[in-house]
Amino acid sequence: MAWYEWPLILSSVFYQLAIGAFIVLGGCILTGKLCFGQMDRLHRTMPALWLLLFSGLFLREITLIFSQLSVSPMLGQEALMVVGFFALALLYWFAEKGLVGSDRLRKAYLVLVIAAGTAYLLHGLFVRSEQWLVASHFLATTLCGGTLLAHASLVKAEHKVDEFNRALPYVGAVIMVICFLTGLPQLTDLASLAETRGEAAPFIAQVTSLGLLIAAVGVWFMPLLTKSKPALNVMTFALVLMIVSSYCAGVGY
Repeated sequence: MAWYEWPLILSSVFYQLAIGAFIVLGGCILTGKLCFGQMDRLHRTMPALWLLLFSGLFLREITLIFSQLSVSPMLGQEALMVVGFFALALLYWFAEKGLVGSDRLRKAYLVLVIAAGTAYLLHGLFVRSEQWLVASHFLATTLCGGTLLAHASLVKAEHKVDEFNRALPYVGAVIMVICFLTGLPQLTDLASLAETRGEAAPFIAQVTSLGLLIAAVGVWFMPLLTKSKPALNVMTFALVLMIVSSYCAGVGY
């Protein structure tokens, strides 16, 4: 693997986590179960998403400059969609912080931003549709990892909605199972490739990725199993496992 592929993989992981988290947070806001104070604290956590998006874009552009690598039109279009989403999400955030317009108007604009994030998700699945293992990892990072990051943001914001603490881990677990089942058949192909050609690195990377994905969801479920409130340090540990899992998946392609 060439040196320039490592930061490109990390930049993609950052995009997917941030966009997936915003989609989930937007859905939580639209439920109307968060009071004004909780929403205000939640919006204070969103700069972490902006930092992920900015870091991803910065890593991508710097790597492309130094490597002089040509990018396929589909991946270039994906990067443009990330930039567009970033701009729309920032406008929503500034509108909420400044209470610009009516509450109904801001929620309508939030729906627009969620639609832009969903368009990115669908485009990413379409681009990766020829390889189900790649598509399943994309889905796992964006939706499962994004849901985990959104839950961590809610915990950081000290939300009081117990339904979110119960539902979000189950949403992540369902997505994890779907991704595992869809990607499992291609693991057998990688295993046979390792036996016939001696190329074991992709198989090891993918198995490690799936193992870390299961471990991340397991850690995420610990507060439910112990019947305790989610703690930020536990959520952070699960998120680190998820990021490493997504990175290993990218290395193994």
